[in-house]
Amino acid sequence: IYAGVDRLESSFFEHKGKKIYAFPYKIDSLSKKVDYYDEEGKGLKTMFLKAPLDFFRISSRFSPKRFHPVQMTWKAHKGTDYAAPHGTPIKTTASGIVERTGYTAGNGNFVKVKHNGTYSTQYLHMSKILVRQGQHVAQGEVIGKVGSTGLATGPHVCYRFWKNGVQVDPLSQKLPNTEPMNAKHKAKYLEYIAPLKKELDSIATLKFK
Repeated sequence: IYAGVDRLESSFFEHKGKKIYAFPYKIDSLSKKVDYYDEEGKGLKTMFLKAPLDFFRISSRFSPKRFHPVQMTWKAHKGTDYAAPHGTPIKTTASGIVERTGYTAGNGNFVKVKHNGTYSTQYLHMSKILVRQGQHVAQGEVIGKVGSTGLATGPHVCYRFWKNGVQVDPLSQKLPNTEPMNAKHKAKYLEYIAPLKKELDSIATLKFK
């Protein structure tokens, strides 16, 4: 919610007695991207978005046994279906490298993104693929459009999630924050936030009416 502040230098809030600091910082001074870190240089943004679409409804959840509406048989559904109008932008839920793009009879047009050595995600039934294999993609970047290619009864994206090579339900996972700041940047960051943290700490006990 916009609070009328044009530039945020530092902030904190308390939750259940725990004080949480947030300092905006650019690792690369030439970059337009600002990330938020705590007083120890740990990233505050979650590694994954909650869903690959901005507006959607969940039409089918991850399940060990589901009746497939096209194949007319009971089988495991190792994805989460997000229904949305044809052409709705599909976003990668985390930064990574496009591992594979293509088409299969079951998946339709799809994109698979490798995020690190632990996590990968895949996006199925696209009407259009907007990225290429080997391309780096940022969290929230549009990688395709919702469609109904492959085995699909209507426009949706089937979102699949791998952890250590095994497909799991992303809605049941405790997902990590962004990776901590690289050690080579940490000393400069801590020096930068020291006066900001001191100023925050000096007003922490003020009572506002």
